[in-house]
Formats: sequence, structure tokens, C-alpha cells
Amino acid sequence: MKIFRVKAFSLIEVLIALALFAVCSNLIASAFINALLARERDPSIAYRDIGIDTVRRQLLLEKNLEDAEEGGTVKLIQDHEALWSVEIFPTDIIDLFECRLDIEFLEDELSQKGIYSETLYLLRPTWSDPSERATLLEEKKQALLDKRDFELY
Repeated sequence: MKIFRVKAFSLIEVLIALALFAVCSNLIASAFINALLARERDPSIAYRDIGIDTVRRQLLLEKNLEDAEEGGTVKLIQDHEALWSVEIFPTDIIDLFECRLDIEFLEDELSQKGIYSETLYLLRPTWSDPSERATLLEEKKQALLDKRDFELY
């Protein structure tokens, strides 16, 4: 009678491999989390985020479409400035505008200049042209009437 020996891992070998895997994955995860926390503590990123938020608020304060399209300069913390401009496009939704915002941070010669761009969708009734608004409302009303058959009810 022949005895076949099957080659396999013992239970202790498997447990040791799992323990090593757990230790290695824990080290990698903690290194990744530390890298993320260090990035969040970077003052230049925090300063940039505050500047972007300040410019967004300035855009929201503009009551007229023409004033918003002119852009301007905004004072930031630590005596810095940001130059902003925006391209505004009306959408098919009443009072909703697509805004392509560009921000250029004007900093001293020791810091690097940076440009930031983003697209925002703003609901601004004061920016709408009354005639275009009435036309859009009429189109939406007609589309609803065409979609529904009110005579059945």
C-alpha cells in the first residue's frame, strides 16, 4: 500500500501568515492616514481654501449679472489679493446659471502664483432677464400641458 503525502500548510503557518498580513496592513494604513493628516495641516492649502471660499462669497453678493461678469479683486487675509473673473451662461432651468469661475491669487514674490478654476451652478433670480424668464416659463408650461392629458380627468 502506497502512502501519499499531501503538501499543505499547517494551521500554525497559516496563523503566522495572517498575523504578518495584519501587522503590515496596519502599518500601511497608518502611514496613509498620517500622510492625509499632514496634507490637511499644510497652511498653504488652508489659505488657498479660505481664499476660494471668499471669492465664491463675493460672487454670491453680486446682485446684477453685469456686475458679476466684470469680476474684480478681493482682499484676502495677510494682505494678499485674489483677482477673479467669471463667465456666466443661462441654462434651460429658470433662474439657474452656469458660472465658470477663474481665480488668480496675487501673492508676494516669495510665494508662487496660482490659478484656480471651477464651474458652479447658481440659482439667481435677480440675474434673469424678465423677457427670457417669461419665455422659459411659457415653454415649461406648454411642455407640461403637452405631456399630460387633462381631458381624461
